[in-house]
Amino acid sequence: MSIAQLENINLYYEIHGKGDPVILIPDLLESSQSWQFIVNKLSKHFKLILFDNRNVGKSDCSPAGITIPIMAEDTVALMEFLKIDKAHIIGHGMGGFIAQEIAIKFPGKVDKLVLEATAPHSNLRQNQLLNNFYNLLEKGTNRELWFRDYFLWIYSAQFLENIDFIDALIEFNLSYVNPDRIEDFKKQINAIQNYDSSSTLNQIKAETLIIIGEEDILTYASDSEKLYQGISMASYPVYFEKTGHSIHNENPKNFIHTLLGFFLKYVR
Repeated sequence: MSIAQLENINLYYEIHGKGDPVILIPDLLESSQSWQFIVNKLSKHFKLILFDNRNVGKSDCSPAGITIPIMAEDTVALMEFLKIDKAHIIGHGMGGFIAQEIAIKFPGKVDKLVLEATAPHSNLRQNQLLNNFYNLLEKGTNRELWFRDYFLWIYSAQFLENIDFIDALIEFNLSYVNPDRIEDFKKQINAIQNYDSSSTLNQIKAETLIIIGEEDILTYASDSEKLYQGISMASYPVYFEKTGHSIHNENPKNFIHTLLGFFLKYVR
């Protein structure tokens, strides 16, 4: 178990593979373990750095509120702790907000940027939905049923038909997500509600790949497309058919293929 003792927080992290560094930033409620379906194959090409954001998993909790800029600073501090000057950055959902903030505030730290199932900001429907899920947890809703309902918004209809796989995912989440940290979920919700990069997207100078699940009902494709409109170095978004919000979990093979094409396309 590796812990980075940073100036303001202690973060759990893992390193897999060798090569050019790739930082993977997880979504709301998720942890370093959310990348498990792509780690083995992707680590054959890159040095992967996975970590738990503050207030999640095995990282320390901050008693105060958290923000996207604070979590971006955490990520950069982790890079400096690991003596990584520059890296490819992948951000999923809320992790995409953090990745944008890094590219805006710390452009020298970013080689190439990948934004998966994310947008410049959350929308009213998403905010209300997440707050409703928080309220259910606060009232003591059965956690297994809670995850089953939550997954209806995360995964596509086709993926949800794989009952055994969904059962395994729920069992894993029940074992990893600490039931005593409900308020940390609320802090993350507040962080995404208060973030909006719309006016600063033009400051992102890193070459950017935007990945969208066509059946993502948590983050609208139309909101994700705003990233393409605002980032001058963004290539046209890649759309994954029959895929929901968790693209790297639903379609890991094609997700990895897309990343390799983006990261290595100028390598001879």
